[in-house]
Amino acid sequence: MKKILLLLIFILTAAAGLNAQDITGGWQGEIPANGKQLQMVFNIKKINDTSYTATFDSPNQKAFGISCSKTVMIGDSLFIEVGKAGISYKGLWDKKKSISGTFIQGTAKLPLNLEIQLRPQTPKQPYGYYSEDVEYDNADKSLHYGATFTRPNGNGKYPAVIIITGSGTQDRDGTLFGHKLYWVLADFLTKNGIAVLRVDDRGAGKSTVGDKGKNATTLDFSYDVETSLNYLESRPDVDKKHVGLIGHSEGGMIAPMVAARRKDISFIVMWGASEVGGAQINEEQNAYALRKSGLDSLSVKAFMDLHSQILPLFASSPNKDTLDKRIQVIFDNWKKNQSPKVLDDLKVHDNSIIGQTLFLMYNSIYDVPWIRFFFAYNPQTDLAKVKCSVLAINGEKDTQVLAVENLSLIKKILTENGNKDFEVKAIPGLNHLLETAQTGDFTEYGKIEETISPVALNIICNWIKLHTR
Repeated sequence: MKKILLLLIFILTAAAGLNAQDITGGWQGEIPANGKQLQMVFNIKKINDTSYTATFDSPNQKAFGISCSKTVMIGDSLFIEVGKAGISYKGLWDKKKSISGTFIQGTAKLPLNLEIQLRPQTPKQPYGYYSEDVEYDNADKSLHYGATFTRPNGNGKYPAVIIITGSGTQDRDGTLFGHKLYWVLADFLTKNGIAVLRVDDRGAGKSTVGDKGKNATTLDFSYDVETSLNYLESRPDVDKKHVGLIGHSEGGMIAPMVAARRKDISFIVMWGASEVGGAQINEEQNAYALRKSGLDSLSVKAFMDLHSQILPLFASSPNKDTLDKRIQVIFDNWKKNQSPKVLDDLKVHDNSIIGQTLFLMYNSIYDVPWIRFFFAYNPQTDLAKVKCSVLAINGEKDTQVLAVENLSLIKKILTENGNKDFEVKAIPGLNHLLETAQTGDFTEYGKIEETISPVALNIICNWIKLHTR
């Protein structure tokens, strides 16, 4: 549990208010581990009056949505088992907002008291607008999508947006740490006259995985958005002159990718978009994690120098053998120039660094097409072709996609390509999810009751309304 996690990729729960006699929702607590506190989250859903299902999150270890093999509720006694992780939990529910119990893994038995994750912004019925669960296919019927379409009540045609999710397999609501991120945004926009389509990612909810399975890349996901766009424009209640995209995190890269191909998109919102590219984002995230672990600036810089030389090899290496040979040359040259202190801090010996086998560390991600594409793709190429209206928005405390670097690059590219209608905005005090945050670290996400800052909601909504008059 203490091991430093390297090569971070974007991090990039069932939510909600607790009703009396209802244990469904996200429950979080902490266990002690090596002098630190590790967050534990159980997300409980009701199947019927007597059956439940649950998923498990360990945010500090960047593990989310792990299926629980058993969830049993008898009276006020709860038992959850996570078979694949060798974890179980036994607790006693106070039938209000607390569960007191024991976390068990192997021979370890640790006290774990859980509190309900309060999410006051999660929409509740009656919504005050029209909501429809819809399903549709791509052109060759190889993929099936599940989504929710919302629009104001009435018989008019409404400006509409598609919300594009961030990295990882997400449901249409953007369920994370008990938050329903995209549902809260859709709810706010719809109440302000804007229709919204929010879609399950491949393999989530009602959307199928498709033939590519885990080999799908960001480029493939961009074609999913095009399918959703075609569906949206087929509806008689959508104003086809005012259709746009809101992309969060990885979705913020996908939005300009699609807008570069489709001239029927009138605007895009890039929310926490990683415009500097996957390799640099990964480098920044690693640097943040290493500094947070206590390494001094010289050791962090030394690792990043090595890491930044290796990542470009993903695009040019046809196989892992070639990758390994090129890594060896870079590693040997890098090692010669490091001080004994740096080598000791990074636990460098033979072909190891930070206690991990160097080749295994990089080979394990080379085999994942999504990651190879993420490191090789230059999002600036597509953004340079975007002529529609653009809003780029970040929280100033975003530690996953740094606001200054990405927003300044977006501004530079759009200015150079002659785009006449764009705005870039960094909002003080907000994190990658646009929550009001203390540090911006992802481990805070589940502790914050606010799902999206009202300030951010109003900025996005007012900008869209201005551009869809």
